[in-house]
Amino acid sequence: MPASRTNLTPERALGALADLGFLARPDLPDRPGPAYLLVAVRDVPTLRHFDPETIEYWVAEAGRGARRTLDRETAMPLEAELSWGQIRIVDRLKVTNEYLTFGGHLTAAKVKGVTVAVITSPAPILRRGGHSQRWDEGAENLGAFFARLLLAVDYTKGFEPRVADATPLTRYAAFLIDTATRYHASPTLRASHPELWLLLETAEHRLHSDHPDEWALGADLLRDAGFDAI
Repeated sequence: MPASRTNLTPERALGALADLGFLARPDLPDRPGPAYLLVAVRDVPTLRHFDPETIEYWVAEAGRGARRTLDRETAMPLEAELSWGQIRIVDRLKVTNEYLTFGGHLTAAKVKGVTVAVITSPAPILRRGGHSQRWDEGAENLGAFFARLLLAVDYTKGFEPRVADATPLTRYAAFLIDTATRYHASPTLRASHPELWLLLETAEHRLHSDHPDEWALGADLLRDAGFDAI
């Protein structure tokens, strides 16, 4: 079973969403994985938590990013491989909760009249703020990293299919190498952001040790993007 998959099915997820519109576990390095995001799209708002109407996410098609939307009208059941970038949950008032992902797997089904989506990933899914949640540590850095990847997609020939074909752990490794390299070189950054530095150091050690192939591929991905990395 791929690392991004779990036995967390839409049927099981609905129990955790009885009083919630969504539930996220980011899988930061100090917690067991995988990361997951559970979302319930109901026909009638509960008015108790946050009532999602749509889920916006990215997939890769023929080596290029394509935006997809899941709502009550989407044919079920649904299986999809998510690409890297932003996930947005939008309610009927166009209020959002947002996440950043390195990629993962989406399973969705209609369960007892509710459209339930389960997104899982072997890499963190970081909360990027919104109506009813805070920002996860590192989400701001990841947003900036993804912005730099988009520049490489625009200006580096052949890079878009290269990053589209990479695994979530390879993209995660590239982010860790790029970000941790700057922190290793800067006492000021380490002193200013001690909690993030601890997370980076823990994640760097764990991924390099447990997934050396993805770590090496992440370094290659940075070089292909034209980033300076060691």
